[in-house]
Amino acid sequence: MIKYPVKIGKNEVKAAGIRLPISTKNSVIVCRKINKMKTEKAKKFLQEMIEGKRSINRKHYTKTCEEILKVLESAEKNAKNMGIEKTVIKTISVEKGERRLRMKRRRSFGSELKNTNIKIVLKKDGENESKK
Repeated sequence: MIKYPVKIGKNEVKAAGIRLPISTKNSVIVCRKINKMKTEKAKKFLQEMIEGKRSINRKHYTKTCEEILKVLESAEKNAKNMGIEKTVIKTISVEKGERRLRMKRRRSFGSELKNTNIKIVLKKDGENESKK
């Protein structure tokens, strides 16, 4: 069972990406940028990063953005199954994943591969409730 950084309430949905082959450091940079964004805006931002139209500190983080986008789309599908149309990212957290070692090659030692866990919690957009 996966533990999330916050308690999941009523109109909230969760999703996780476990053992993703991306850098934890780069994931933290991208996730800090999209935290608390509306999901549509975050998806557009990640797509533009992948295409090279946008950057964070002159870097595009293409591989990281692709993996985060998959997790975000998964969470959005979970929200649609629960009947929630518009969502906002409540929290998105990044953790260093389980250690994976590549086998030895000739006389050298094995090398450690990158691994990251990403957990995301979406909540219902509050603008619709305040207008009513």
